[in-house]
Amino acid sequence: DRRAFLDSSITTGVIALLSALPPPALAEDSAAEDLSMPSNEEQQKLDMEEKLRKKAELKKKIAKPNTVQESFNKEMDKQQSMKKTKEERRNALCEELGRGC
Repeated sequence: DRRAFLDSSITTGVIALLSALPPPALAEDSAAEDLSMPSNEEQQKLDMEEKLRKKAELKKKIAKPNTVQESFNKEMDKQQSMKKTKEERRNALCEELGRGC
């Protein structure tokens, strides 16, 4: 008797919940095409573009300044970006020493 009541209550609750939810949207053909695997040619093209992009990034990263002045300016900018404020240094020291400053 109790079990039948619980079963009917759960069933009624699930039906009410499902009827309150909006119906699922039907997928369009274009969405299905977007999810399909690329062909071998498309995959090779994507791989080549990725390789070229990575290569360009590495070349840009490795590129050295032409003059001593440019190199100096680049190093000074790097030093300025790494420079900590007085409070940041204090907090770092407190953390290293294990204090709760």
